[in-house]
Amino acid sequence: MRLGAHMRISNGLPEAAESAAEIGCETIQVFAANPHAWRSPEIKPDDAEKFRHLTRRLDLRPAVVHTPYLLNLASPNPQVYSRSLVSLLDHMHRAHLIGAEYVVTHIGSHKGAGFGQGIARICAAVSKALEKSNDVILLLENSAGSGDSIGSTFEELCTLLDGVGWHARVAICLDTAHLWAAGYDMSSPAAVTKVIAEFDAVVGLDRLRYLHFNDTRVRLGSRVDRHANIGVGHIGEEGFRGILNHPLLAHLASVIEVPAKSIETDIKDLGTLKSLREAVH
Repeated sequence: MRLGAHMRISNGLPEAAESAAEIGCETIQVFAANPHAWRSPEIKPDDAEKFRHLTRRLDLRPAVVHTPYLLNLASPNPQVYSRSLVSLLDHMHRAHLIGAEYVVTHIGSHKGAGFGQGIARICAAVSKALEKSNDVILLLENSAGSGDSIGSTFEELCTLLDGVGWHARVAICLDTAHLWAAGYDMSSPAAVTKVIAEFDAVVGLDRLRYLHFNDTRVRLGSRVDRHANIGVGHIGEEGFRGILNHPLLAHLASVIEVPAKSIETDIKDLGTLKSLREAVH
């Protein structure tokens, strides 16, 4: 399994790729714009070309774009929903420009309007994004299950994929902290095997394309989204050992999204994960 980190772009996209390679990343995830704003300046063509070149030369694959935090594809608020769709379309375009293979997006919350209405809005937005883009694959990220959020269970993820006709360019990104919060125990190799078998039975492993590696200190099934550094939460090193060395996941890539982001913490967490991977392989 390839390992990497979500990298800051405050110094530019090319610099993010260079920094990723320096700390030992094998894959990279970035925000392609300000994650706290609806609109951002366009990516400079030169920066896009440099990022494409660097990710190829440095073998950072896949390159992944994460959409801004503001998006809510299930929102019953017309203005928020419209802005979310525009932002999703924009990020599919940005990903294409910089040569990213995937766009990962949070799914959203129906805000009390009802699960059915939320699902319908999400599927309509996803279908529009696919219609207006050509080669980038959209990954729906599982949620922790807080409030009225959608996508915390494998059954809900299956419903979403079914709602877009199992389109070839829609798949799933699983976040380990979100899985834990939603009640999926990932704390041992045996527990991991059970969860992976359940995902395969409900959704299908062919639809799992990327992983977010985050530990968490919250109670199992608490529906609270809190990330922790690798090995210091309830998933622990044994849980990540089980994921890293599961034969059905070996072809995937994962990134860490841990708190108190710094190069030092990324290096430490990547080192921990690599030691767990190398302990078997």
